[in-house]
This record gives sequence, C-alpha cells and structure tokens, in this order.
Amino acid sequence: MATLALLAGTARADLTLGLLAGKNEGDVVADWQPVANDLAKALGQPVKVVAVKDDAELLRRFASKEIQIARANTGTALSLIEAGNGEIFARLALTGGVADYRSLLLVRNDGPADFDALLRDKQRWRLATGATSSTAGYLIPAYLAFAKRNVLPEAFFREVKSGNAEDNFRALADRRVDVAVCNSDDFDKLRETYPRDVRQMRVLWQSPSFSYDPLVYRKDLPAATRTAVARFFLDYGRKGANTAQEKTRLYYADQLSGFLSSSNRQLREVTDLQLYFDLFKLNLAKQTDAERTASEKQLYRRYNQLVAVLGGPK
Repeated sequence: MATLALLAGTARADLTLGLLAGKNEGDVVADWQPVANDLAKALGQPVKVVAVKDDAELLRRFASKEIQIARANTGTALSLIEAGNGEIFARLALTGGVADYRSLLLVRNDGPADFDALLRDKQRWRLATGATSSTAGYLIPAYLAFAKRNVLPEAFFREVKSGNAEDNFRALADRRVDVAVCNSDDFDKLRETYPRDVRQMRVLWQSPSFSYDPLVYRKDLPAATRTAVARFFLDYGRKGANTAQEKTRLYYADQLSGFLSSSNRQLREVTDLQLYFDLFKLNLAKQTDAERTASEKQLYRRYNQLVAVLGGPK
C-alpha cells in the first residue's frame, strides 16, 4: 500500500490500457472501464481504455507509447517482447479459474462431415480465419490442423477472409464462408449471444490447450508503477474489502475470475509453432538451394534469439 500511496502523490500522467477486441470495440471499452477506474484509484492517476480489432494497430500504439499496458494474444505479445519494449507480468484466468483455451474450426451442420472430408475438396470451401499475427486465430490452426497434413490454407481454400472471432462466426452463420476459425473462450461467449446460430454449427477440429492471453506493460514505465500495476491485477477480485464487487466487474469485463502471475516464459509454446510453420512455408517457396539455406539460417537465428529473450530452451 505504501507504493500505491507514493504513486498517488507523485505520478499523474495518464496510463492507457489497450485491449485486443474479439467483439465490438465500444462494447469492450465499456466492459473494461470499471476495472480501469479501479486501477486509476489504486495508482492515483487517470487510466484510459482503448480497444482495437487489429493486432498491427495494437503493436503500433504500444511502440509509439500511446498504450502502456496491453491485453494481447500470445502472438502479438511475442512481437511486443521481441521489439524490446514490453514485458509480460500476468495472464488472464476465466470464470472457474480456467487459464487456457483451444483453437477451433467451426462448420455449419450441413458442412463437411469431418476433417478428412474437408481436405478431400480443394478449392471448394471458403475460410474465415484470424490475422496472421494471431496465435489462436491463425498460427495454431494453420500449423496444427493444416500444415501437419501438408496443406497451406491460402492455397487450399477457394477464398480466405480475415477477421476476429466474432467476425468469423458471423461470416459462417450468414453463409459467407464454410469454415470459421474461433477459440473455445470466444465460442462460449458467442453461444450466449447467438444461441440460435450456434445450434446450426459444430466443431470440426480443436487444438490442444494453450495458455490464455497475457498482460504486457512497457518496460520503460517507472519501476514503482510496474510493481503497483502488477500487484493491482494479481490481487484484483482476490483480496481486499471490495472482492465481491471486483469479481462482478471481472465477469462483465470478459467473464474472468482474475489474473495469474506470468512472465515472458509463457510465450515459449508459441515460438516453436512459429518456427515449424515458417519452415513448412519455406519448403513450399520457389527458391534456389542457396536462397533456401540462407532463409533457413535466418529463421533459426531469430528462433534462437527469441528463446534467449524468453528465458532459454527449458
């Protein structure tokens, strides 16, 4: 509490909490504003909330110091860490203490019977997927569902659209695509919002479990601010006189139960997938042997650098 009191007396600059939105940006801001207001009271300085659908926009605003604290997916968080200006301090836990998710491929009930049936018809189906910087929305299904079966989604599907989880869901429900990438967390929320549409869908494929979204703050924030921010999130909804009210705010923010301590190490599960998928795409590229060797060395060089930044191979 002494740290928070010191901050209240000395630091008055605005902080901005940036959120990667899986639904309408205005709704996300409204849902998170009560939590941000509590953070502002704890720090003694204004806290603004912004929400963006685009990973690149979150990266740009974080790099330009418009955002000091970010709720990102693991792929975007990896880019923030690699750029050298971000550090993971916590990760989200859902209602019931669930701290992981699965990537999903959704189809309508009248769609392909199973994944093998999907793969038998190249250039027949249309896909709605996430941005290439998204782990759950792109990397996990692109590698684990498709590349491991020697399939590149962009070459296999007749049409590929890009959007967030709700965009993809709506495209499938409206018959603008035949397959939609989603994740288990967003699908549960969409089930509450669109129960009739969900009844017309089924899960065609699901991934193994992956750690849920991290919180990242800028490394150049004052040390006392970083400590206070981390303590606020880790204690929120768990300690203090307002626990019940905070739990309600967490639920309405994103159906959360709280936040768990984390570090850059969380992203190690992503770096391996990135390398394997990049090597797969490299094998499909039209290059000379010398060019392919040089590209492969570059991929392994980046991989080794990332592993070192994230705490080593084990």
